[in-house]
Amino acid sequence: MVIFLGARLMLQIDTLAEWIAAAACVGGAGLGLYGLIDPVWAANLVRLRGDDQRPGGFAEFRATYGGLFFGAHSFALAVLLISPSATSAGACAALGFGWGLTAFGRLVSMILDKTDTGFNRFSVLFEAGFGAALVSPYVLAHF
Repeated sequence: MVIFLGARLMLQIDTLAEWIAAAACVGGAGLGLYGLIDPVWAANLVRLRGDDQRPGGFAEFRATYGGLFFGAHSFALAVLLISPSATSAGACAALGFGWGLTAFGRLVSMILDKTDTGFNRFSVLFEAGFGAALVSPYVLAHF
């Protein structure tokens, strides 16, 4: 039953842009789920450390890099699968703009804080690409 339901929902995705956005949602949810399970991995990914004096820091990694990413991307994927429309395109676009502005913030840091590193260059490309993938159904539907 679940497999049939999943196959039926997947058939609701018609365009290449929707498939790309769905793949980006799965990727974002996967990053979030892994961050939720392993906050040390999430901390290392963003090159931050928890404060040993305040053990609640790992809760922040689990919450922000885990729960928020997993929940937001899973919800956008569910909306996209259930009802590919302006609503689902908008849900994906909101996430996409978030990723795009993350890339923009990193670029600002690279210029103003002089943090032009290979890691940051890769991250800008990754974040901008992820954002573009998520925004694509909205852009193609409206322009």
